[in-house]
Amino acid sequence: MIGYHHLYYKLGVALLAQTMTFSTMGVLSIKTLDGQEQVAVEDAEKELQTALLNSKDQIPEMAPDEQAGSMEVFLTLLHESEDAIQSVDRYTATLEKQVRVDGELQDPEEIEVKVRHKPFSVYMQWKGDGQEALYVEGEHENHVLARAKTGLAALKGVWKLEPDCKKAMEGNRYPITEIGIQKLTERVRKFFTDENKCEVFTCTHEIQDLEDHPTIVVQMTFPSQEESKYSTCKYLFDAESKLLYGVELCEWDYKGDPAGIAEKYIYHDFNCIDSPHDKEFDSENPEYSLAMDED
Repeated sequence: MIGYHHLYYKLGVALLAQTMTFSTMGVLSIKTLDGQEQVAVEDAEKELQTALLNSKDQIPEMAPDEQAGSMEVFLTLLHESEDAIQSVDRYTATLEKQVRVDGELQDPEEIEVKVRHKPFSVYMQWKGDGQEALYVEGEHENHVLARAKTGLAALKGVWKLEPDCKKAMEGNRYPITEIGIQKLTERVRKFFTDENKCEVFTCTHEIQDLEDHPTIVVQMTFPSQEESKYSTCKYLFDAESKLLYGVELCEWDYKGDPAGIAEKYIYHDFNCIDSPHDKEFDSENPEYSLAMDED
């Protein structure tokens, strides 16, 4: 098999041997860590693609030592994403979401989200029907305030729900308390450090121009459902900020063959410069329809 470890290292040096800092103007800047080998991204990418083409007829499995090399690249990105998002107090984004619940693939959703880390707070408004939801840690008895804009649920007005109750979890795999890039990154890290014990799988990464800027796309393919609950996992890392801004996880069908989407979450238009004010996490905000009598 081609020397993937060396190739991943060279490509990884050009992309991963960088650290993100926030300037006083809130603009992302990149600096290279001292002592790292300088490699042109284009050259490393060409070498990687050539190696992949030359090895396409071989069994697409990595030996444990080669797997460790590619996983090191992924885990480095994951660590940098966790560091980067901890430097952000609040942000806005558009969440593209599609999940499978109880075997049924839900319709795609597009949701405007506002996230504040301390205290943890989430405001969501669905683009399709205007539905709203608000969760603020420590307020409203740690309940979710939600309001449907269509159907019978709209007649009730504002709903006050436990985040993980049956009603709040309709069409969801995770409660509102798990929304956001930080929570997403934590779940991915937990899966690969605590839950996933598979030792044989393929792992590739490449640079793609997504979201109008370079994205490092990492994809993993697992051999069977005995080894992993997912058949494939795709992760999108912003090449500049290093944030993990998207995942697409596919599952197995009842025969044990690779199937379609289990979970897809992509945070578009991430903005931590024009970040939301505290009033945007207030149920009394006149722009929302979430005000209710707390008595």
